[in-house]
Order: sequence, then C-alpha cells, then structure tokens
Amino acid sequence: MVNSKIKIACVGNMNNSFYAVVRHLRLLGYDAELILIDEFKHFMPEADTYEEVDLKYIKNANCFSQDILHLNKLEIVSFFKPYSFIIASGISIAYLAFASIKIDIVIPYGSDFYELPFLNENKNKRSKVNATIAFFQKRGIETAVSVIWDYTNIQFEDVIDRFNFKGQLFRMPSPFLFNYEFNPGRIEELKKKSKCFSQMESIKLKHDAILFSHSRQCWKNPPDIWSYKGNEKIVLALKDFLDKNKTCNPALIFFEYGPDVEETKKLISNNNLINHVYWFPVIPRKEILTLISSCDIGIGEIGNHSWFSYGAIFEFLCMMKPVIHFRDDRLYSNKISEMYPMYSANSRLEIVNILEEFYADRKKFEVTGQLAYKWYINYAIKRPLSTIIQQIEKKSIFLERLRKIMQTANAIRYTILNKLTWRFKGRPYYNVNE
Repeated sequence: MVNSKIKIACVGNMNNSFYAVVRHLRLLGYDAELILIDEFKHFMPEADTYEEVDLKYIKNANCFSQDILHLNKLEIVSFFKPYSFIIASGISIAYLAFASIKIDIVIPYGSDFYELPFLNENKNKRSKVNATIAFFQKRGIETAVSVIWDYTNIQFEDVIDRFNFKGQLFRMPSPFLFNYEFNPGRIEELKKKSKCFSQMESIKLKHDAILFSHSRQCWKNPPDIWSYKGNEKIVLALKDFLDKNKTCNPALIFFEYGPDVEETKKLISNNNLINHVYWFPVIPRKEILTLISSCDIGIGEIGNHSWFSYGAIFEFLCMMKPVIHFRDDRLYSNKISEMYPMYSANSRLEIVNILEEFYADRKKFEVTGQLAYKWYINYAIKRPLSTIIQQIEKKSIFLERLRKIMQTANAIRYTILNKLTWRFKGRPYYNVNE
C-alpha cells in the first residue's frame, strides 16, 4: 500500500545516492523530495540523468549553510516540519541530531560512518566544531530508527561495534542507482546522449580490450586506512601482463580524480605505459555509466581490506560488466546466501592471472557479467528498496493511528468540557461539530 500523504525527505546527495533513491520512491508513488546540502557539482541531480530534472521535488537546505556551532535550530525544525519521514546521510546526520529531529533511516556513504562520529579523536583535527560534529553525528546514527549498511570486513566491523544502535541495523546496500534509466537494454540510447562516448569509441578502435577503473587515485598518501585504493597495483599489473603477453593490446581507463593523480601519471610514464593508459577528467556519473557500457572488465579497489559492495562495483554490475576487486568470500559465506560472481585480487600477480584468463576465454567473462547483473537487481535494488518501503509504511501506519487517537482524545476532552460548562454556566463551552 502506498500512502501518498506521508512526505519523505532524503537529505544529502554524496555519490548521487539519494537522487536515485528519490527517483525509485517517486516511481512507486511516494511523495519523496531530495534535500541538497552544499553538494559537489558532479553530485548534483543533473549529473545523474540525461532526462530533465524535475525541480519541484528538489530543495536546498540553506538552514545547513553555517557551521554546526552557528546553526539556527528553529530554522532547521521549520524547514523539516512538512516531512514525516527522514532519510539522511553525510554531515546532515549531525545537523538533524543537533536540532533534535528524529532520523528514520540513516544510509551512510563511508566517512560519515567511520570518520565523522570519531572526528575529535584525531589529534590533528581536534576543535570545538569537530567535537560538536562528532558528538551529534554519533548520536544521530545511534538514535535513528534504522541504519542501512552492507557487510564489510573484520577491521571495519570493529568500527560498527563502537556504535550503540538504538534502532535496527539492516545489512544491505542502498538502491543508489536508478536502474530504469541505466541498464544494458538502454546502452544504444545512452551512447547517443553521451558527450564523452566518441572518445571511448576511438580508444576501442586502437585496442583489443578495455579495462576500466574509476576509483579515486589514492595510494601514495591515503588520509586513512580505508581510503587506500591500490591504484598502483593495477598499473604495475598491466606492465607485468604486457611483458608476458606481447601480442595483447589492452587499454586502461583512469580518471583525474583523487589526491594521487600526478603520482599515478609518473608511475605510468616510468613503466612506459603511456600508450596503454587513457585519462578522463571528472565527469558526471551518467557519463561514467555510459562509458562503462563499452568496457570489457571493471576494476574496483585492489586494497588491503576486503569489501563486499561499494559504488564503483555496483556501477559495473548495473551495466552487466564482470569485475575485479578484492573480496574475501570467507567473510560473507555464512552471512549472505548468494554472492555475485566476480574475480578477486589484491596483488598485481593476481590481476595478471585474471587478465590472462580473460584473454583465454572472453565468453566466460561475459557470462559472469550477466549472472552478476541478475544478482545485482535482486540484492542491491529490490531488496533494499523493499526494506525502505516497509519502514515508510510502518511509520505511516503509526502516524495514522496516532492521528486517530488524538482525534478521539480531543473529542472526549471537548465533550467533557461541554458538560462541565452546561452544568456551571448553563451554556456549551465548545461545539465539536463546528
């Protein structure tokens, strides 16, 4: 049952995650709105769709324009008064908690979960502002009705254990891609709308395979243990592969995104790989998804920690592409009934072996992408969307019952007052039918 009376706010749009959630909910008949809070240009709604953006359900939270010590609580409360259901991410969690606004679902994207709640523990970042952010970020997460966060790894589970959740923790991803626009069946249509695809076509003519990696360039000096992407392993693996397989001619796609772009370019030059590596600037996700449709293999994080899911991986899966990244299946086999097929690697040698396997049997990799796509739709779209809807409907039923209780209580109160005034003053105090 869709209750169109309940108004939903999705607050924040890092990685364009909540714009996709809003589109899913509105498609199902819910009155959901996207609340923007000082987003990067490439995380604005128009960066995530080729269709016209309907500005009627997109608002800017100007009440969040100050640092947390100078926020106006009454202004925040007034802004969110029309909304009966709040889904939050990023620093908006701290701002909402600061204003004593109950959050129904927290869907973190990463650093808002592992960094912001513990910000003041970093000696280099201690300040009154950071201490306040950390306090309210942790409170907002802990007091939310529910939190959605997928399975991670042993080390990150220690971070989760630092929270004292009052609500329910759902172990699943967010439906952060609008698959009705971006899916394998619409590839030709997307290509025609893309401003970048012609460049990809020219690259494809020069090479016999396209390897695609759009994770941040962050490996030389990562700001924390979770930000290391292992980009250098990909470069060095490509060098090793070409040294062993001189008749192969793959291209590697990178993006000028992250703190170590120049370090990666130096590494490429020093290993004579300039003719095999192509750089794209920071571009909208709609363009990234279109470019992915033309690649042969997607490469995610080749880091030090196993991850089951994250944005780059799902962007490959939604376009039916096989992926390489580091996933230790032993961590998830007892928790998840079915895992998407992929190729796990966390060393340059393992990447080389997978590339040789790909050149030996391309059809096998295509089938892997097809099977992974079916898994993705069920696990990363249908399942979390169903969970969000259940939470919305649960809140809707509660509010309706509360409304009826209050209505009944008011009727009883006015009836009693009427009887008392008739007795003592000879006239009615209030007519409930008026």
